Amino acid sequence: MPFVQVLLAFLVVVTVAVALIFWNQILNWADQTLFPWIRDNLPGLEQYVRHAFAEVHKVVGPIRRNIITLKQFTEIKGAWEILRKYLLKVLVQFELNTQYQWVKRITTWATRKLESSMQVVQIVAEEIVKDVDSLPDDVRQQWLKLGKTTQEMDVTKTRDSELTMTNYN
Repeated sequence: MPFVQVLLAFLVVVTVAVALIFWNQILNWADQTLFPWIRDNLPGLEQYVRHAFAEVHKVVGPIRRNIITLKQFTEIKGAWEILRKYLLKVLVQFELNTQYQWVKRITTWATRKLESSMQVVQIVAEEIVKDVDSLPDDVRQQWLKLGKTTQEMDVTKTRDSELTMTNYN
């Protein structure tokens, strides 16, 4: 008897996995074939069958979105790990230079290979942030609450900790 239970559990898991993978095709088949057939042959059941598909979609839709999000996160994490081999640090500095004008300075340190040696390169880019709403929330809050007119964010440290804390691998 336990073999039958294990087999049934396995079949249920496989069926759910197949349904998740092919859900869009199943919905298309239902719309193109199943619903018209029920409408023609069992018209009293059409609303119940449509309702059943709608209820199942309430469960399947979010699961599929979570799977897609997890896949995207894994791809982003992999890309970040490759980038981090060369990217040493990214520092973003915000400085209020007039009443409503902020300077955003991004300094990047990276390594690059020159023939047989590695060299550290520093790149600095500046832009003017005229709209306070364009500032990151934490920078704006520190300015408004504490009057901090110069702030800096270590982007690499922040991203490293975010990707370490939400480790799905």
